[in-house]
This record gives sequence, C-alpha cells and structure tokens, in this order.
Amino acid sequence: MKLKNLIIFTLFTSIAFANPVILEVKQKTISVNGKSVKVSTIEQPDGTWGYWGKLGESFDVIVKNKLAESTMIHWHGLILPNNQDGVAGVTNPEINPGKEFHFNFPLQQSGSYWMHSHDGMQLQDMIAAPLIIETPEDAKYQQVVVMFQDYSSKSANQVLKGLQANNSDAMGHMNHDMHGMKMDGMDMGDMDDMQDINDVKYDAYLTNYHDNLKPQITQVKPGASVKLRFINSASASNFWINLGKLKGTLVAVDGSPVKPITGSKFQLAMGQRSDIIVDIPKVAGDFPILGQVEGIKSQTGLILTSKSKSSVTKIANNANSAAPALNYNEELQLHSSEPIAFGKVDHTYKIKLTGDMNKYTWQMNGETWPNITPPKVNYGDTVTFEFDNQTMMSHPMHLHGYNFKVVSINGKKIDGALRDTILVMPHSKVTVEFKAEHKGKWMLHCHTLYHMHAGMMTYINVE
Repeated sequence: MKLKNLIIFTLFTSIAFANPVILEVKQKTISVNGKSVKVSTIEQPDGTWGYWGKLGESFDVIVKNKLAESTMIHWHGLILPNNQDGVAGVTNPEINPGKEFHFNFPLQQSGSYWMHSHDGMQLQDMIAAPLIIETPEDAKYQQVVVMFQDYSSKSANQVLKGLQANNSDAMGHMNHDMHGMKMDGMDMGDMDDMQDINDVKYDAYLTNYHDNLKPQITQVKPGASVKLRFINSASASNFWINLGKLKGTLVAVDGSPVKPITGSKFQLAMGQRSDIIVDIPKVAGDFPILGQVEGIKSQTGLILTSKSKSSVTKIANNANSAAPALNYNEELQLHSSEPIAFGKVDHTYKIKLTGDMNKYTWQMNGETWPNITPPKVNYGDTVTFEFDNQTMMSHPMHLHGYNFKVVSINGKKIDGALRDTILVMPHSKVTVEFKAEHKGKWMLHCHTLYHMHAGMMTYINVE
C-alpha cells in the first residue's frame, strides 16, 4: 500500500509541478528577396516555434522578453481568464526588456490558434507563432503549420504615417481598386467591384518566415493524410488558399469543427485559421501549397514533397492573374459540426464600421480608439453584435475571450460556424451571437493592423 501511495504521489507531483514552457520573444535573421533582414519571433529555447499542447492540459508558460523594447503576447482565440489575455495596457502590463511574465490557465479548447504581440504595432515585426492544441485524433495525421505573413522593410509607424499623410509616399503604399459601387444583395461573386482591396503594398509575402526563393520544403509520405493548419498572421493582407493538384477537406475554422467542405481553394482573412486535410497521392510528387493575396497576383507558400528530394525549389512571386476579393460564398456554406444554441437573445448591439480614407481614420459607432465608450454587457446574457460595414474596405472583426456563432449575413439567417474572427465585407452586414460567460474587459477590433491603430478598436465590459 505504501508503494502504491508513493507511485500515486510521484505521478501527481510530476504533473502538478511540471516545468513551465519557456517562450522567448526575440529577433531572428531571415532571408527576404535575397537579403538578410531582422524580424522578430516567439520561440522556445530549443528553437521550437510557438506552442504545442493537448486538450485538458494547463497552459503553463513563461514569456521572456529578449527584445530591446517592451512587449506583451496575446493568445488569439483562446478562452481564458481576462487577466491572462495579454493586451498591453488593458488586461496586462507590458513585459519590459529582460523581464518575464508567467501565464497559467487550463486549456478548454482544441484546434489551431496563434499567439502574437498585442503591444503597439509589433505584429508588423512578425512577433507571432502558432499555438496548437491537439486531441488524440490528431495522431492520425502528419501536421503542418502554414502561417502566412506580410513583410515590409519600412517600420509599422512609417507605413501608418504614410497612409495618414495621403501624400505621394502614402500612395506608393496604396493599391486601391476604385470600382463602381455595385451591390446586388446576396450576389457575392463580384465583391471586388465595390471595394478598396488592399491599402498597404508589401516588399514580400512569406510562409513560416520563408520567402519564395527559399520556401519551406516539408517531407510527406505517399498515401499519407496531412492536416494543414493554416494561420493568417499578416498585418494587412487577406489570402486565397490554393492547394494546387490536391483536394482538401476543410474540417475546422478558428479552432472550431465544421461540417466538412471539400475543394482546392479556400478563403483566409487576417486573424483566421483553417484546418484542411489533404491525402497525398500514392505516386511520389511535389505539391506546392500556396496563399495568394486577394486583389493582386502576389503569392507565397510552401512545398510538400513525397519524393526523396523535391524537384521544386522555388515559388513564383506572382500568379498568372490577380486574385478576386474574398467574398461570403464560403462563409455561407460553413456550419458547426454540432448544434449550437445560446438561447433567447437578451441584448443586441448595433456596431457601425465607418472610416475616412483621406484622413485614414477608422471608427466603430463614430468613436475612435482610445476615445471610446465601451459597451457594458451583463454577465450571463445572450448577446448579438450586428456589424454594419459602411466603408469600401473589408474588416476582419475579432472578439477576444469568446467564440461567437455567425447567425446572419446581409439579413439572411444562417446556422453558421463558431468563430472568433469574422470578415465583414464592404457595405454589408453580419450578425454574430454569443453567451457572455466570461467577465472582464474583452477587446473588439478590426484585425487589419493599420485600421485598428487608426481607431477601429474598443472593448466590451462583461460584468
């Protein structure tokens, strides 16, 4: 009996007092367009990029700041205590250079999430990494992270000042497609006819810190099933996923399972994630997995190869033709894999998204961050947000600390997916619903970095 108790005690203490995972925020050197450049990243001391955990574990992490400036890391998409959310100046103080912060909370979800700086405009410096929470089912697949990034040799402050100045330098960064104001109800095939698609032009688009001259090449087995975990960590770019010769099955968005959708092209807005399963052909080959920026020809990606050595070593910077704007076609097809109902709606909040391109200011309900009046939400209420985008640009709206259900697009009721980030198209409306079960101040903002920092940000106060 004493031996049995000793074994139980040993197992308990080994779990209870397991060493925290160390995540270091630091600079790294990468190659972009043949030149060595410095960016930032989040890695473990052994070089592991980001965090891989399992459902039910504790997220026991110490973030160490090895930068020369302060930072704070947000755990995008996770359900967590408000004081662990990682928003500098709102939920947490900054981590000063050389200092650290200990996060510790239970993992309540599984799926593809990510971490990134929520301190100033550091996301443009690529302070980001995958945050993957596995289930036993994931053992069936080889798992490959595909994180899209946009790189500028200019600092984020320089880009924003250029946009706000609206002078010749700003126009060098702007790539507007000023088409007619076409709006045909639910006809979403021509969304690029009615919007400004991109407002920042980048030097390069990367995948997992690799450019197209030296893309990541990942070995896969012929006949294997591979789970591709797509993450859009870009600051100002939406992407079309292109699987090329492969067919894929979309099984989850923003970490939440959906009823399967099969195809070779999928949409991925800023902040969003998509889990797509592909079956590698039994005949050995090379399989580029690409992300093309909406509205332009630019693309990035990585290469899966089932050969002993890939015969594809580069990716073309440009596709043959410009990609269309993202649209609602895919979102309308998405349904949660399990029935989800939050009950009778207690309160509806109407949120108008507006902006002034000449001044480059962006607003929610006429307010510009930080001069905002945060909505007060009663704890336990079922709440809907009705986003009304009155601008000519799309806005990926992200709510911290919650999953919401998409219940309506342009007045059409749908039994949509669970998400934490929804792309609201120009001159359109989207309604989402959630249960206010987590107290605290939860950020609500556009995940286009320059829209957020030019004003399109607030928080809800759940109490």
